Amino acid sequence: MEHLDPELLSLLALGERLGTDAEADHLLSCPTCSETLRSLQHAVHIATLDPTGIELEVPGSHNWTAIHHALGLSPSLAADPLTQQAGGDPSPAEKQPLRTATPGTPSTHGNDSGRTPVPLRSGTKGRRARTGPWIAVAAGIVLGAAAGWAAAGALRDTGTPAPVSTQSVPAVAILAQTALSPLPAHTGSGNAQVEQLPDGSRQLVVRLSNEHIAGFRGVWVGSADLTKMVSLGVLANDSGSFAIPAGVDLAQYPIVDISDQPYNGDPAHSADSIARGKLNPKS
Repeated sequence: MEHLDPELLSLLALGERLGTDAEADHLLSCPTCSETLRSLQHAVHIATLDPTGIELEVPGSHNWTAIHHALGLSPSLAADPLTQQAGGDPSPAEKQPLRTATPGTPSTHGNDSGRTPVPLRSGTKGRRARTGPWIAVAAGIVLGAAAGWAAAGALRDTGTPAPVSTQSVPAVAILAQTALSPLPAHTGSGNAQVEQLPDGSRQLVVRLSNEHIAGFRGVWVGSADLTKMVSLGVLANDSGSFAIPAGVDLAQYPIVDISDQPYNGDPAHSADSIARGKLNPKS
């Protein structure tokens, strides 16, 4: 059976008792649907808390700085709006009194993550109309969360990529690359490239087809005559990324070498290379 409909889970989180016996059995046996319902119930709980007497903490300026940077706002908006109002008139948020909860709404505070999922009741009749501002807010939050949950599930099932932000980000620059050719007695082949990250650091990205070996695969950069080798790490899968120390000059260490390392505790190169290639600077 497929996962339960997000709208049904939303109504259950709001206290409705709907659904068929089969859906009730699925909810009890499916960890994904049960966890989703608990999350939606938590959203309802938070949305219906009584805010009376709660002292709101003013966020620090670093929060606005992060928001400003993430949204790519104009430099003229760089100053924290709350800081600008400090010492002057109260901010609009400070002028507005906190609303009290509608009578009958929960007034306890705390984590309700341990709440038991609401059981479903057979049939779809008996749906009660719910009124009141807090329930409307809670319903909006829960339905929005359910829509996001459904979208995430749809993307995961269909393989459609999630929307990507249009905000420009620094690109990763490819500095050098090489093909990795198998050495005698081995069959693994692939490629490697050196990338410069936006923060200026470098990494070696290795892709190498797997083959049966006795030990584990070590990743190295070495001098042209292979008399000097620098270990970068262990290639556990078909691909991996390895930080290149700042002091390593790849002009002096242009060889990428993947070795078969025995489980003997010796960190030195085993002299049994699986594949190798020479880095060529990217023009």
